[in-house]
Amino acid sequence: MENLSSAYACLLEVCGPWGTLLLVCTILLFFIQFWYWVGYYGRIPTYRNAARSDARPPVSVALVVHEPDYGFIEEGLPALLEQDYRDFEIVVTDLSGDVEFGEALALVAEHNPKLNVTRMVRDPRFPISDKMALNVAIKAARYDNILLTTVDSRPASRQWIARMARGFADSDIVIGYCGMEGGTPAAGRIIRTDNACRSVRWLSAAMHGKPYRGTLQNIGFTRKLYFDNGGFNYLNMNIGEDDLFIQKLLRSGRASVVVSSNSTVRQRIWGGTAWWYADRCMRSNAFRYYPRRVKTFIAAELWSRALFFACVIAAALLLPPELKLFAAGLFLMRFGLVLFEMRRIARRLSERGILRTVPLYDLCAPAFEAWMACDRKFRRSPGLWR
Repeated sequence: MENLSSAYACLLEVCGPWGTLLLVCTILLFFIQFWYWVGYYGRIPTYRNAARSDARPPVSVALVVHEPDYGFIEEGLPALLEQDYRDFEIVVTDLSGDVEFGEALALVAEHNPKLNVTRMVRDPRFPISDKMALNVAIKAARYDNILLTTVDSRPASRQWIARMARGFADSDIVIGYCGMEGGTPAAGRIIRTDNACRSVRWLSAAMHGKPYRGTLQNIGFTRKLYFDNGGFNYLNMNIGEDDLFIQKLLRSGRASVVVSSNSTVRQRIWGGTAWWYADRCMRSNAFRYYPRRVKTFIAAELWSRALFFACVIAAALLLPPELKLFAAGLFLMRFGLVLFEMRRIARRLSERGILRTVPLYDLCAPAFEAWMACDRKFRRSPGLWR
């Protein structure tokens, strides 16, 4: 105790009370970040999926087609219909209103009994939302286990349904991962990094038994659980299918996480960073309705990261040279830790080429999230409400 008190007195003499407080805050924030990346996010690389089982429950895959997309007929449908699984079907709700496209879908359905096509006629007076269309698809499904995906997503392998179906063995909700692909080299890498780093939050929470969301491109639940909870009817918003509704389902159901190279799907990048920002800003409007514990969990990581960077900068300007080096060492240790963990996580998620942009994203993410929060507070996203 005498040695500790003398060291504190020496530190107080060298740095002064404010410098000592700054150094203590820097160390404390470093350990908070250490806990997030090692104790929480570090679960993803070592997480064990649902065990192999002889049970192969029948599965219905539901999705919505908004526009006549012949690329979906030529590439997307074959990737779904050629899945290596015995009892499954693909249920498509066609909202395109295009006669030729509808006939092309019907022709595929005639030659493949695993394809089930339902059509909804658009009426300008009564817009049809994705939730309404998915509700029709789920009602038309033959099987009780439902997987959701989107027309712009592709399974990473022919084992996608088989891997995701394992989750239904002991759970009512199955959560998978969706990566991004395409786009220009620069914008595509930024978008993929942002998508992977945000997915780390909710995947790790689900793996720790505290799920709060999934991704619409790769999520599943039982039809009974869906209708017992009233289906997609949350606040008349055009978002929330993969987070707000899942939070509602979790009150009466259990969730399992399936993450592997074969259970992943890839979503097409439709535009550049402006398109991605607009989409992110609109979907982030659901955040205000999240449970308080989830908002605290996310905000604490972002704020502790931003404050850690601020403390390191202040230490580099105000503290004596030897303590400046100590603060810089903590800064470099944290970056090394982030890169090490993200490398392991990227391998588990089958993400390639994102480590180059992880340091930049790590530095800018707190400011970016704060900017987006201000943007959605003062500007209404088009298409948010119906």
